[in-house]
Amino acid sequence: MSRDPTSLPSGSGYHASPDTRYQELFEQAPTSLQILAPNGQTVRVNRAWEELWHIHEGSALKAFVFSTEYNVLTDAQLITSGIVSYLKRALAGESVEIPAIHYDVGELGGSERSRWVTARAHPIKDSDGTVLEVMLMHEDITERLAAESALRSREQRFRSLVMATSQTVWSTSPDGRVLEDSPSWRAVTGQSYDEWKEYGWLDAVHPDDRENAKRVWLDCAANRPVYETAYRLRQVDGSYRWTAVKGVPIEDADGSVREWIGANKDIHEMVTAQAELSQRLEREKRHSALLSKVAQASRTLSSALSSQDIAEGLVSEVRDILEVHQAVVSLTEGGNWAQAINAVSLSDKYAGYRHYDARTDGSGIYAEVCRTNRPLRLTHDELVAHSAWKGFGAHAAHHPTMRGWLAVPLIDRKGNNIGLIQASDRFEGDFTEEDEAILVQLASIAANGFENARLYSSLQEQDRRKDEFLAMLAHELRNPLAPIASAAELLKIGIASEERVRKSSEVISRQVKHMTSLVDDLLDISRVTRGLIQLECVPLEVMAIVSGAVEQARPLIETRMHALTVVPDPGGPRVMGDPNRLVQVLANLLNNAAKYTPRGGQIVVWVERGAQSVSIHVRDNGIGIGGALLPHVFDLFTQAERTPDRSQGGLGIGLALVKNVVTLHGGTVTAHSDGAGMGSTFTVTLNTL
Repeated sequence: MSRDPTSLPSGSGYHASPDTRYQELFEQAPTSLQILAPNGQTVRVNRAWEELWHIHEGSALKAFVFSTEYNVLTDAQLITSGIVSYLKRALAGESVEIPAIHYDVGELGGSERSRWVTARAHPIKDSDGTVLEVMLMHEDITERLAAESALRSREQRFRSLVMATSQTVWSTSPDGRVLEDSPSWRAVTGQSYDEWKEYGWLDAVHPDDRENAKRVWLDCAANRPVYETAYRLRQVDGSYRWTAVKGVPIEDADGSVREWIGANKDIHEMVTAQAELSQRLEREKRHSALLSKVAQASRTLSSALSSQDIAEGLVSEVRDILEVHQAVVSLTEGGNWAQAINAVSLSDKYAGYRHYDARTDGSGIYAEVCRTNRPLRLTHDELVAHSAWKGFGAHAAHHPTMRGWLAVPLIDRKGNNIGLIQASDRFEGDFTEEDEAILVQLASIAANGFENARLYSSLQEQDRRKDEFLAMLAHELRNPLAPIASAAELLKIGIASEERVRKSSEVISRQVKHMTSLVDDLLDISRVTRGLIQLECVPLEVMAIVSGAVEQARPLIETRMHALTVVPDPGGPRVMGDPNRLVQVLANLLNNAAKYTPRGGQIVVWVERGAQSVSIHVRDNGIGIGGALLPHVFDLFTQAERTPDRSQGGLGIGLALVKNVVTLHGGTVTAHSDGAGMGSTFTVTLNTL
């Protein structure tokens, strides 16, 4: 817009011509201006243009731009970028907006100067509408684009960083509602934006954690503290993983909350490790307590001196350590795996069974454990289905329902079964491998204890028999001394008749022989037990041994008026042995039969041949041998109770001597009796030639 200077008020002092005014306005304009001729040549530029492109007055580059050699319509950069088409439209009379272009004046031969610019091309027309010139107005947007690019770069780096980390980043409205999408949340949970917006994110939280997560979040959103919690978050594959969550409020200048920014960090491995550590510590505590109990049980079992004390202590400790309703110790009796229940510990659940003491018959599940000598661990269903359980006893069908059954054999140092320890009906759950290992350990300790108790009992028994033997020996030695002393006193007086002297001499001689026999027996058993005896083995007729023994035992047999029957063996079997020792063996058996058979009894001797052996049997109808004594008849110093009828009871070493001598010959000797008053049979078996 121009003004006529003649219209200015007088005295204004304003004398600039219109050309001057317009020229200065053009030059001092802050916007880069470039005037183009209708043919595209540059005809004028202002100082802002020069500053924009660093093309100054007097420079060769400015001269080039104003020369006929340069035309915007032939500028390679403007052609390549498509700007020429906009310029042509302007030169044709259209005012146009020119899009941004990155232009480098260095390609025109000047110093390097590249800028991002936008422009507006406006045609200047005369009154007839003819385009006289085109004015280009440039806007330098280099710094703005750089800032925008830097911002985009920072945003991209931020997004990349978020995606590269294991954290899930999110933002919400001031009141806690999710409004903006979170690609990382969708990538982790598989929820779509529509599914997780508002409060839909709670659907991805584990049901057990959901209520607490919602309550804490809404409380933070209302009161504006930092939001911190942890919950399990559903993953794309449907599994749940622990995440730690932290959100902070972003405030505006006035202090109000503009939004919430937060992140979920995966802590599943850490939580799992902590849980495993806690469980491990709990297991260690339990193991420590169990070891303490096992150690206490070991001390208890080791200090017990009797089998009954060990059994009762064992069931009590097993019930406490394994936490069961029932514990039983049963020891094997006989060769058919029959079990005698020696000790039972029961909870009130089994009050009705506290007096149950039936013995198994060798066909039930107890016998199964003892036969195999292996632990047996079963659930209740496995126990009921087990064929051996059905043979446990008539009460098995009425037994209370049990939570499992565990039995471990008791094995002595030689590997032989001596019984079992059984635990059943746990307070909770089934028996574990750990339970089995503990019971195996306790069974091992108890088995040693049972053996030690038996050895201790045996030593006590041997000590008792030794004391009885010494008392018996004193008695046996004292008995002949009295008649010897009386006879000696008569001889000392010197007034006895010849007949009395003879009788006194016979008494002394007979009693001395008896004492000599006792001493010989003692010396024999001493030599045999110490391995000092030497056998002189020769081929022998078995009937010759029988005849020699009968000859030695006949005086006692006749004195006690027994009927002796010897059944001859015409085949004449032969053995290799020491004749004196084998006669001594059989004579001892015959004397034993005579001593332990009331007067007028019957004694039978017969020989029985086998394929490669021969057996000599001595049977009587005497007092017999009780069940308790029968296993020990060949032990040293063992003797049945004395009776008034057994005036020649002896020292109780004859059968021990018999066993040792027969063993030295490679044979065996056995004793059989149906019980007290039922007589006895002793059998010596030797290998034949």
